[in-house]
Amino acid sequence: MRNKTKRLGVFVVSLLLVGLLVSPGFSAVKFGVKAGLALANWSTSEPLFEGYPLKSKAGFVFGVFSNIGLAKNFSFQPEVLYIQKGSKVNITEGEVTGTVWFNADYLEIPLLLMYSFQKEDSKLIPSIFAGPFIGFNLAAKQKIKIPGEEYTYDFKDEIKNVEYGVTVGLGLAKKMSRLTLHADIRYDLGLSNIAETTEGNFSIKNRTWLFMLGIGF
Repeated sequence: MRNKTKRLGVFVVSLLLVGLLVSPGFSAVKFGVKAGLALANWSTSEPLFEGYPLKSKAGFVFGVFSNIGLAKNFSFQPEVLYIQKGSKVNITEGEVTGTVWFNADYLEIPLLLMYSFQKEDSKLIPSIFAGPFIGFNLAAKQKIKIPGEEYTYDFKDEIKNVEYGVTVGLGLAKKMSRLTLHADIRYDLGLSNIAETTEGNFSIKNRTWLFMLGIGF
């Protein structure tokens, strides 16, 4: 039932986005692809491992976007991104040091309002943007690595199917003859508790830096 609900949610949101993109009321619609680096961590209400702080883990992000002109310098940018989130922790017991990775993959849909600092005849266009996002958890794997040994466990049942939050960031676009090159840095602030447990007030929230390059058509 949980998987069916997740697939239905993705399908419904995708239909809404498609409806927006083909609406005749919007002008200057552009499409593009992007990819880059994700530096992810968790914010927890209490330590997962006493005395061992969580650290950021590197992953990748890729996806598609559409930029829809609204008014002078303002645009609406819906995106569909695949993001590797999670966290990691280094644990030392005696002379043995091990690392535990929490890898959680998401299909994320940000809905961004963008303001571009566009000047006439300028080919470099800086921008700022912000907006809400909704994320659908696709997989969650825990990897434990100690010298000479490695173990992997599935912990998807311990993670909620859906999360939400806000995104803020800075962008830079360079106009070419037929294409536009894009670069942006953004911060994903998860607002919802992704932990499935109901014990006490324990919570886990995603915190993710994203660095992406893209091409607009």
